[in-house]
Amino acid sequence: MPQLIRRNIIDFGKIDAKSSMVSRDAASKDLFMKAFTIPPTFDKSAFVSGDRYLVYGTKGSGKTALLRYMMEEEKQRGSATKFVVFSEDISAQDLNKIGSAIDVENVLTPEIGDRVDVKDMWKLFLIKALCDLMADNKDLCNDHPRTERLRKVVDEALAGPGVGVLDRISKVVKGGTLRFKTGFADIFEIEALLNLERSNGTSEIDYSRFADLVINSLCRSEFPLDVRYCLYIDELNLSMLQQKKHKKDSILIRDLVQAVGHLNRIFVEKGVPIFIYAAIRIEVAKAINVSRNEIDKYLIDHGQKTQWHSGFEVSQYPLFSIIEQRIVAIEKKATGRSSQPAQIWADYFAGDLFGVGAKQFLSEVTWCNPRDIVNIFNLASAAMPSRLKYDTEVFAAIAHAYSDRVWSERAEELNAEHSMTVVNTIKRLLSSYYQHFKIETLKKHAETVAQSDQVLRQVLNTVGIEKVCRDLYHVGIVGQSLAQTNGARSVDQSKSFIQTWFYRDNVEFDPSQWMIVHLALYPCLKLGSWRAERFAKDPRIAS
Repeated sequence: MPQLIRRNIIDFGKIDAKSSMVSRDAASKDLFMKAFTIPPTFDKSAFVSGDRYLVYGTKGSGKTALLRYMMEEEKQRGSATKFVVFSEDISAQDLNKIGSAIDVENVLTPEIGDRVDVKDMWKLFLIKALCDLMADNKDLCNDHPRTERLRKVVDEALAGPGVGVLDRISKVVKGGTLRFKTGFADIFEIEALLNLERSNGTSEIDYSRFADLVINSLCRSEFPLDVRYCLYIDELNLSMLQQKKHKKDSILIRDLVQAVGHLNRIFVEKGVPIFIYAAIRIEVAKAINVSRNEIDKYLIDHGQKTQWHSGFEVSQYPLFSIIEQRIVAIEKKATGRSSQPAQIWADYFAGDLFGVGAKQFLSEVTWCNPRDIVNIFNLASAAMPSRLKYDTEVFAAIAHAYSDRVWSERAEELNAEHSMTVVNTIKRLLSSYYQHFKIETLKKHAETVAQSDQVLRQVLNTVGIEKVCRDLYHVGIVGQSLAQTNGARSVDQSKSFIQTWFYRDNVEFDPSQWMIVHLALYPCLKLGSWRAERFAKDPRIAS
């Protein structure tokens, strides 16, 4: 069947789903909704019911897109919705303020880190967001005057003129009390409920009791039977810019997850149609100095993982549904007609890409995440416009640019454990070296290079090559490989080996195994170009 559209007009969207949804371009937003693919690991009914309210996964696994898609569906059903973005809607200044109660140096100490607590700050922030959500949707509220008064009280307590809300919350929690102007107490009738200390025309109240009072007041509101109030907290992001900030953010995120869980439990118990959903990076659950038990119990009981691969059955990877749905949606938009999803591969892809099929090629040059697909196809669609299909020549033309992009993302994650100076040193160490190597071999190479590289010398003395390789493995820069054997004779390691990748197999690092550099990074690390003999090495998945 001939192509319905030219390859070079296929656009896979923005790297960040927020850019697609927070846009004045209605067509782009409509395309996002029509082309969206729900990961098979996602239980939609459990999410809507509020039982599974946490979405977690690796960087680039589509958490933002999934929350945005579910929010749009809620809006179409007539629900009241609000979206908070950790890195944008909450300013960097406010984030710093909310974390100001954390002693950064102490957070780096395990026995201190688990005792740091900022849950109360986040609980107050979420309460304010919910009050805003209800008051801003007066047409969906049975008792809007009451909810508007409630918001005014919360604003008075938590914001104040010219002061960022998280700045104010931080000060409140430190001080232990909230202060109101005379008269605000009458709205809540809190004089009858609490013993307020009056001085200089103000009323003071303990912030924890205030939070409970607001929650109870919210739960006593009259709710329409056909309306849901949904608050989405997207990408509880984890700073990768420096180690100290990484640890600090880990605690902020842990406590925000717990605050979300606490409020959701109250709303379930009270039978209130308020739902708080959140996305979280899986690295947080593995973060050093953060209480694993506290986050793990929420992820196990109330979380859903975004996952786009299915072991060794490459042809069945749900990742490829993203490609099919996107091209089908663009065809429909451009021509009013569309191909069958399975036909997309024959119509738009060459049958042989570097000696393997298109699906296997993509599985080997990505980390099986939606962001990888956006990265590689936006480059490929713009390359060599005279070529009819996505073929070997097209992907070869963009290999280096793609490799640079994905190295930057892996380097950002590596930066959580090492300074960028060290990360760049590690890159130099791997560059023009071996595609496969043992830790002992890399250590010898590093000792030689370190004779003229003081940063590397310091890394060897303080971190060690084994720790470096472990970190490379966890962020996907390297995998591990076990040579195949033919009877008692070992087959050439460079020709056939079983691959283990942390992102795919979730198998812990084994320092005795061979290391293998990810194919996507070959061009960037000067390990050679993509060639047919470098693909299909694992006999379990070779096509």
